[in-house]
This record gives sequence, structure tokens and C-alpha cells, in this order.
Amino acid sequence: MTREKAGALFFLLLSMGYGAVAFQIPLIFLSQGETFNARTMPFGIAIAGMVLSLLILILPPAAGEKAQTARQALSGLDWRRAAYLILLMVIYGIAMPWIGFLLSSVFFLIAGIYILGERNIKLILLSSIPLVIVLWLLLSKILGMYIAPGEIFYIIGLVK
Repeated sequence: MTREKAGALFFLLLSMGYGAVAFQIPLIFLSQGETFNARTMPFGIAIAGMVLSLLILILPPAAGEKAQTARQALSGLDWRRAAYLILLMVIYGIAMPWIGFLLSSVFFLIAGIYILGERNIKLILLSSIPLVIVLWLLLSKILGMYIAPGEIFYIIGLVK
């Protein structure tokens, strides 16, 4: 089993679990009959992940790849970096209700890009801050979704 096949199997299981959890997302009464609701994107992401994973598993490997055991395929991966990214995701999930979408997303992207090996501060800031601002503008202003500023801003009195 090559690294690509082992990774595809992992993401197939992850996508299946994500799709199953998407059924647990509660819907308010008015959004139950809507075409696009809180479950739509998670279902789409889960289905896309399953389809892509199955394609990688089913299609033959590239010409130069040789068969490996799962242990050989998984050896040599940077598990420490992966663990740091998982820890960063947990911290992001905990921080978002407290410091809000904008700040937590900027800090998440800055730390994530740094963990992945980029050290150019100008590049890190120019790739994370505009992305978060554009995403926030898209979600809040164009799609009309309310994004709470974060509990800390209510506590210190900046938002009432």
C-alpha cells in the first residue's frame, strides 16, 4: 500500500465520520424545508471527500510507485508537525467563541503557516489577514450570516 492509498483510506474514514456527524446538526423549523441549510455544506464536503478518496483507492498507482506495506507507507511522515496542527485546530475551536472569528482565524492561519515551515513574516501576514477579511466580508455582508465578535469584546465593553 502506497502512502497515497493509506492517506486515501484515512480520509475516506474521516469523510464518512464527518458525513455521519452532519446528520446531528440541528435545524430550526424554518430552515428544514430550505434547499441550502446548516447541513448542506458538511454533506457536500463529506461526499466530495468520499468520492476523491475512493478515486485514489480505486485508480491504479502511478507508473513509478511500488507496493509497500502500511508500515513502510506511513514511516517517514512528519508526525510531530501533524500533531502540532491537530493541537492548533483544537485551540482554534476553543478560542473562536472567546476572541471571535476574525482574530482566531488570523491567529490560526499565522500559526498553521508557521508550523508548515514558512518563515517569511511578510508572506505569512499577507496571506492570512486578507483571506480572513475577505471570508468575513463574504459571510457577513454578502451572505448575511451573523458572526459573533467574541465573548471577550462583550466582557471588556467594546461591544454591547
